[in-house]
Amino acid sequence: MEEILHRLEAHTKARRCQFREGFASFARLHNLVGWEGWFSPYDEETYSAVLDHIAPDDVVLEIGAGDLRLALRMAERARRVYAVEVNPLVVGPALEIIGLRLPRNLHVMCANALDLSFPPGVTVAVLLMRHCQHFGHYFDRLRAASCRRLLTNARWKSGVEVVDLTAPCTPFEQVHEGWYACRCGAVGYVGSGARVDAPPVEVVACPACSPLGPDNKDGEDIK
Repeated sequence: MEEILHRLEAHTKARRCQFREGFASFARLHNLVGWEGWFSPYDEETYSAVLDHIAPDDVVLEIGAGDLRLALRMAERARRVYAVEVNPLVVGPALEIIGLRLPRNLHVMCANALDLSFPPGVTVAVLLMRHCQHFGHYFDRLRAASCRRLLTNARWKSGVEVVDLTAPCTPFEQVHEGWYACRCGAVGYVGSGARVDAPPVEVVACPACSPLGPDNKDGEDIK
């Protein structure tokens, strides 16, 4: 495993697929906004934070699996891992490097997760994609698929958060003091600053996504 991970790391450093000719057209074809189609590995602290929340009975769906370095490690812990990566120039060479050592419980799909029907029985989803513009779409679909947890760095201060997808969301107007994190992907603070160290409250219809617009209630939105 260590040998494979080292080879994947070396290959990814040598070839930055997002800068190759034709990538801009590819991104438009797949409705990839901003940095969504790019793959840049995260540090060990980020990967460890995800792995700490993977249990032996979990069925994992990783959205934006890149060169599969995290998917391989999750497959050592989980019952099954579905790894979805849209960019064939990233996942193709990774599969070639892994070769016949691909774990039986790791299912790799080169596909756009925006179009994909999520596999049945997924208990936890992983979305390591800062600046993700489709967070709300994935949030809603994962809840509809009865997924229980979402491990992501797309919102809360870019650190890995564990989102309980089974818990009800609080209406934004009921938050009078503290941080909030919205299913649309926005994060902000309401109030005087008395609870800045408290974890965020999961809300719906925050100023960033409310039909009334950002002026319907004071709050600082951080994306």
